[in-house]
Amino acid sequence: MRIKEIKDLLKELISKKHVANIIVILAVAIIALIFSSDLLVKDSSSKNNIKETTGDTFVKQEEVFKTEEEIVEVRLKKILERIKGSGEVEVMVTFEMGSEIVPASNTVETKDTTEEKDSNGGIRTVTSQNLTENIVTTNDNTGNRPLVIKEIKPQVKGVIVVAEGADDIEVKMQLYDAVKTVLQVSGDRVQVYTRN
Repeated sequence: MRIKEIKDLLKELISKKHVANIIVILAVAIIALIFSSDLLVKDSSSKNNIKETTGDTFVKQEEVFKTEEEIVEVRLKKILERIKGSGEVEVMVTFEMGSEIVPASNTVETKDTTEEKDSNGGIRTVTSQNLTENIVTTNDNTGNRPLVIKEIKPQVKGVIVVAEGADDIEVKMQLYDAVKTVLQVSGDRVQVYTRN
């Protein structure tokens, strides 16, 4: 009798009603897997984009979205605080302009010269010149981007350093010299003050 019960149970499970339910559940599960794997791929690619650095090993992940001034200020502050006797340091850096990017371009120049003679025997020379310039782009996972030949970093306009240890003339001179050296600026653009 046991075999008959098993056969009845199998017939009941294989009935059309249960098969339809199982197919619907499998379809929903497959759709859910596809959707979740799509989200995981997008999430990991966005994390990879955030982790890209600007070529400096000192620039941390959270600093990727900061301005050039903020990045320089953070790095300068960290190094100045390591100078013996400087104590806590605050730094402000201003630039003359933002950085400038020079893209690669494909330039095509055409020049046509035509000589025309009129009925009175005069000669007229007509020169037409056409210059077409297209920016060269590269294709990567974020889309089309211009191919950059060089990037011109902005020039430092001025620097203010406020340090606890700046009341000591030797520490003040070390801070002053460090800023001039790191940023390659003249002394008239750097001021060091004592922190209150």
